[in-house]
Amino acid sequence: MKRHVTVAAVLLALSLGAFSAAAEENAPAYSFKFSGYFKGDFVYDQARVNSGNYALYALDKPENDVMSFTARESRFGLDFTWKENSVRTDARFEFDFYGLGASSTSTFSQENRPAPMLRHAWLQAAWGHWSILAGQTSDIISPLVPKTVNYTVCWYQGNIGYRRPQFRISASGNANEKVKITGAVGAFRTLGGDLDGDGVDDGADAAIPTVEGRIGMAASFGGSKALEIGASGHYGKEESEAGGATHEVESWSGNADAKLVLSDRIEVSGEFFMGENLGSYYGGVGQTVNALHEEVAAMGGWVQASCKPHDKVWLHLGYAMDDPDEEDFVLPEGAEGTRSFIDANANIFGSVMYSLTSTVTAMLEVSQITTSYMYKAYLDSQVMTDTKDYDDLRIQFALKAAIK
Repeated sequence: MKRHVTVAAVLLALSLGAFSAAAEENAPAYSFKFSGYFKGDFVYDQARVNSGNYALYALDKPENDVMSFTARESRFGLDFTWKENSVRTDARFEFDFYGLGASSTSTFSQENRPAPMLRHAWLQAAWGHWSILAGQTSDIISPLVPKTVNYTVCWYQGNIGYRRPQFRISASGNANEKVKITGAVGAFRTLGGDLDGDGVDDGADAAIPTVEGRIGMAASFGGSKALEIGASGHYGKEESEAGGATHEVESWSGNADAKLVLSDRIEVSGEFFMGENLGSYYGGVGQTVNALHEEVAAMGGWVQASCKPHDKVWLHLGYAMDDPDEEDFVLPEGAEGTRSFIDANANIFGSVMYSLTSTVTAMLEVSQITTSYMYKAYLDSQVMTDTKDYDDLRIQFALKAAIK
């Protein structure tokens, strides 16, 4: 009896081993790697800004210099890849440590005991010239970002686009040997506010997704010379209840992006945008709708030139501007007190990035942020208007170690 049991056990083990080998032979090739970086920042601001660790705009407060140290931009990610038959699947998970925000009055728990913030969590399946993506990642619109030491890459200053849950379809094809055409369209979660205070995001309340799309062209001219251009846009709606009435507001943008690579040491890039209700896209300096539930329009953009005079040195110089339409800054009839609006926000910035090793980079950035405020108030039934500029000279040093 024991002999039969032993033989059966051996046969079972051999069968399981054969099944496991067969399953392993048919399994897709699977790999993953760590990504991200460690970064420590030291920042000096000549004036108060939103928020301190990073700079969005200068506050309309008396000048008061501020110093900030932080490691919260450090990020960690996992990149997965596998291929089965003709379908390649990629997935990414990434977070940093701004989950509790970064106000200039951060408590100790926010700064030295921060919470993780989900940046990316997506999967993409690609075959032939097509791909589909689902999850949270960057917008399709305005895909370029300036190379800044400042964490917020010119948001509220002329660079729009953020991250949000989405489902997108992309396609690409070659027009000829030197020209490639790309296109993408997707449905995105509409992220708005909660103007009626009912606990439901006004974007979700509209019950329709935001649509984004982009078409682009990339052309090579021999060697490392190349030109990439694109046109993109989005359209969405938000819905809220106030005063017994339903208010629908639209959000839209039209955008252009371009990148010119003159050599492996010189490149120029930039973007332009125009649209309305762009707060959740970091446009209009965060202003979305006015007191009459009308969309606030804005336009702007950024441009940056980069050069590499030495194998270990990159130099960057740029300018960014976000210009909301002051005609949309209105006061409700009979409003009391003075109300402020941000009429424009501009940034001139330059940086030096020096590679200490293949993974460690020392960075120094100097920027001048100018934020223009408009103040309105009723006086003798007339709307009185005043304007004032607030400036911030910002000096930021960082040490960054990439995970490779």
